[in-house]
Amino acid sequence: MVDLGKILGAGTDVKRLQEVVDFVLSRKDDLMVSAQLAAELPALLKVLATGLAESGKHASNAGTALTGASGATGRLSDGTKAMASISTSLTVIAKLVGDAADDVAKVPLMSGPAKELASAAHALGDTKANLDALAGNLDEVSAVLSTVGKALEQLGTSLGATGGEAAKLAGA
Repeated sequence: MVDLGKILGAGTDVKRLQEVVDFVLSRKDDLMVSAQLAAELPALLKVLATGLAESGKHASNAGTALTGASGATGRLSDGTKAMASISTSLTVIAKLVGDAADDVAKVPLMSGPAKELASAAHALGDTKANLDALAGNLDEVSAVLSTVGKALEQLGTSLGATGGEAAKLAGA
């Protein structure tokens, strides 16, 4: 039998040392799994870092696609400007048709065509109002897309930074 007290020196608590050895021996399977995880952790961190960086890039690209003059919000803005121009034209046309209806109504026996022209002028006015409402709705959609786009760009930046930090931890 080996005398650990002589090997380790005087004052060594051999009983306490035996408890530590027993603890390690009783948990050796758990310690092996932990050691294996610790050995695999750098590779896992590299995969995580790469995934976060790629996700960040995609989120930023999606945000950029939504915002700005060449993005969805810019195209919606162009569409609402075109609708405003059409709406202005409809207002002018509706007024011309309404004025024509008034003039035609003054001619004897033309009340039927005058009513038709007045109805057409009213329909043009309704169409203009619907077009204006649609343009307003598109402006609201554009505002939501702009908010989402900016959030995606910020998310992309954060994911990219987190991926960079994970890469540093992995030693990459």
